[in-house]
Amino acid sequence: MLPKSLLKFRRSGEQLKPVFIDAEDDDNIQLARELLELYRIPENSADALTRGELEEMAEPLLKGHRDRKLACGLHKLALDRCEFSVPPDIDYRELRSKLFVAGASLLLEGEPPEDSHDYRSELLRRCSCADNEIYNDLPHNEKLCKVRELFPRELLQRWNCSQVQSLLLYASAITLNIEEPNPAAVRKLFKYMKFFRLLAEIQPLAEKKKKSNTDTMFRFTMKISGPISLFENTRKYALQLASFFPAICDLKKWNINAEIKIDDRQYQLKLNQDAGLVGHYRNFSSYIPEEITMFHRLFREKSESWEIIGESPFFHFTNQELIFPDLSFRSKLDGRTVHLELFHRWHSTPLLRRLQALDDHPDVALLIGVDRSLSARPEIKYALDHSTFFQRMGFLFRDFPGVERVTRVLNKLG
Repeated sequence: MLPKSLLKFRRSGEQLKPVFIDAEDDDNIQLARELLELYRIPENSADALTRGELEEMAEPLLKGHRDRKLACGLHKLALDRCEFSVPPDIDYRELRSKLFVAGASLLLEGEPPEDSHDYRSELLRRCSCADNEIYNDLPHNEKLCKVRELFPRELLQRWNCSQVQSLLLYASAITLNIEEPNPAAVRKLFKYMKFFRLLAEIQPLAEKKKKSNTDTMFRFTMKISGPISLFENTRKYALQLASFFPAICDLKKWNINAEIKIDDRQYQLKLNQDAGLVGHYRNFSSYIPEEITMFHRLFREKSESWEIIGESPFFHFTNQELIFPDLSFRSKLDGRTVHLELFHRWHSTPLLRRLQALDDHPDVALLIGVDRSLSARPEIKYALDHSTFFQRMGFLFRDFPGVERVTRVLNKLG
């Protein structure tokens, strides 16, 4: 993500238009290459540069480039991929205080060393510390220890994508329309949505047949609340939403319409696949969060009557809405399927909407899990207490539900 000061966009009436760069341009590639070359891990770790030294080396590149925002933005993205050393667990303020006290004592002794180097060495000896330990806790002195490498073209593509991601931090509402012929790509998109703990109102559009054969083209609309529409936890939610955007970019056909509030004015951000943006998520399908892995393992061990379905299917909740559940379970006794949808701390509006709809459709095979931090809000507590569906099919959890709580609700279903 980039700060607002490094964003490049134009205002045209009520429209915001991000300014993108050519990721194939030789001059842009050369700039990206020179910046990435700064952040190389030396063969000898003792030769690793400090954060301060790297900033000094980057300064001529940043100040000398004709497009300062571009150069500084690329530098910020390159720096975000670096890890720096963590100083030893020492009370550095106490250490520096001891040095000052030792210095005063040495002066009061009458004849301190005349040579400044000898004077410094004596102070360090008395305090039992090395010369390079005194200011190790300052960020300027952290050493580069790890870099997630990129090719220059990839850095440029990420700069383009970050222009949109960073604007989405100021979104109040987002509508996403998708046409995708590949069901695996659609499923992957919704996995990203669940991974970033986002909830959307998903409505199918009229299906179209692909020209080449009789297969169906997946067409649907997603409406996602933006961070500006929330009253709490907005920073984390905004980052989650912005992080989700690259997952959209690799779809066959998409368009996004976002309401952006920036500089106290409301704008529209409209983009589609013609912008040429490139997503950078590659190995997500093989990544499973630790809490999911642990839940699957414990569920297999403890549940006798139910099993987890490997791929949670979409299901039609009403004629107007689709649900992509967090988990799905199948009964070993009669083969019926029950889904689970989780509502986290910033999902108040989707939860209230879902509870109302479920009370109108009490036969839906859907468990509802609600984060305790969300249930503590008065209007949510009232809704949960007065929802007949939640009393039968719901439960509370903290961060991620436990196996015993889920199996208890499943077993009540018989």
